[in-house]
Amino acid sequence: LARDTDAAAVVAATESGYTARKAAKYRPDVPVVAVTPDDQVRRRLGLAAGVIPRHAPLTGPERGAGAVIRNAVQAALDAGVVEAGDAVVVLAGMMTDLEGANTTNTLKLHVAAEILATGRSVVGGRVSGPLHRTPDGDLAGLPEGAVLSLPADFDDEFDGDPARLGGIASAHEGVTGYPAIIAREVGLPMIADVSLPEVAEGNRVTLDAGRGVVYEGNVGG
Repeated sequence: LARDTDAAAVVAATESGYTARKAAKYRPDVPVVAVTPDDQVRRRLGLAAGVIPRHAPLTGPERGAGAVIRNAVQAALDAGVVEAGDAVVVLAGMMTDLEGANTTNTLKLHVAAEILATGRSVVGGRVSGPLHRTPDGDLAGLPEGAVLSLPADFDDEFDGDPARLGGIASAHEGVTGYPAIIAREVGLPMIADVSLPEVAEGNRVTLDAGRGVVYEGNVGG
């Protein structure tokens, strides 16, 4: 599959190391990155030919197979083995010790994407667009489909048509303020309690608002 899809790497999320060793046994043409929450397993995998071991948690506040996949791919990105936008094949075996992480025999072709920040879902949905800021709520100069980043102390109303926005990322912790009310009325994907100070104006981001995750670039579903 990695060869047929021109994948940049095989990423194996593993507790015991079995999944990674099994993948490396077939000597794929791309690196096999083994991501494990067990540091002893990581050290043992360092002796396995063709395996690049990395120690990282596979679950956190968010549970389930989706979280395991995203955390494993993020570890491969952090290691510099893959770059944002690369296709990777993700493998995950049975993880009975990770509560809520039902990943039995998971195989997925995934696009690697840098996670910029995580927050609280207000209105679900996924949208990509250029990130823009407004200190006073003036939407007139923003392009259609823009992702609006709001500071934590924003307490104004919007001046302009919010339906032209693609989504909202607010640094405010609450999910009941004015921006949240507008997002629900209009149906705009929105994440609260998420700050993006390092993202340059106009850079494209993706809001996976259902999961409360902001990715760098244009990330498909």
